[in-house]
Amino acid sequence: MSEQADTSRDLLRRLEDSLESFTTSERRIANFILTNRGGIAFETAHSVAEKLEVSSITVGRFARKMGYRHFKDLKTGLRMTMSGVPWLVGDQVTEFIGTHGASDRGKRSLELELAGIIEVYALAETGAWKAVVDLLSRSKHVHVAGFQTERGIAATLVDQLQYAREGVSFVDSSAGHYHDLFAVSPEGRCLVLVDMRRYSEQAYALAEQAHAEGIPIIMITDKFCDWIRKFTDHVIAVPTEVELFWSSQVSLSCAVNLLVNDVIGTLGKKVEKRLERLSALYQTHVGHVGSPVRKRSSRT
Repeated sequence: MSEQADTSRDLLRRLEDSLESFTTSERRIANFILTNRGGIAFETAHSVAEKLEVSSITVGRFARKMGYRHFKDLKTGLRMTMSGVPWLVGDQVTEFIGTHGASDRGKRSLELELAGIIEVYALAETGAWKAVVDLLSRSKHVHVAGFQTERGIAATLVDQLQYAREGVSFVDSSAGHYHDLFAVSPEGRCLVLVDMRRYSEQAYALAEQAHAEGIPIIMITDKFCDWIRKFTDHVIAVPTEVELFWSSQVSLSCAVNLLVNDVIGTLGKKVEKRLERLSALYQTHVGHVGSPVRKRSSRT
């Protein structure tokens, strides 16, 4: 292993170990670097400052605090750990843009979303990802909560996981006291939160109380969520930035699909039996297009 690679890994370890001691601004910068290793090469002190709502001076000061002359020097120190994945689909992207006459904004958004998907697949090979899959597989009860526009992603995770295993539910917020999560024994439970900035106060409050009660937390979020690491290390942080009105949920959806797939792989054959049972039940009560129509009991 090269000296540069050792230096890069040392920096990442120092960032992780120092999160609690950093100031709020420093923690934002450190979290952004830790969760954006593949894209940090394309950032500048100014672009990071703009995204994190801090000053460029603060970014530069942080780089010096970590032992580098400036932010550009810090990026050089990370060179060996960045996931600079070759553009395997580069020709197809170029052809699509040329054929459809995509605008610069459309071109950039397409490239960012494709890069985000590649990054999620790389993330799915890490130990941190496997720890999340293990928690989703072995917890007796999995509670999932999503707020604002991310509620749909959370609901998709619930619907797909329910096909793979029992004990999965969407957190009921209608009564305002989250009885299904906190009015029962915390043993064997885990909480999955799906949210991205601007983050809901509900997500923060749930994470805070779950942490206090010893309920493991999984957070599926964007790369700017610096507060969640106070409550858990199980963080799936994915790229969401594109040059469109809304931040993209493509990478969030990709992460959900891969998580469910890996849970199914972990649970093994018992998933097949559950799928067969659920399929039979669906066919009995609803049915699929093209399937034989179920026989209805005649009324007497």
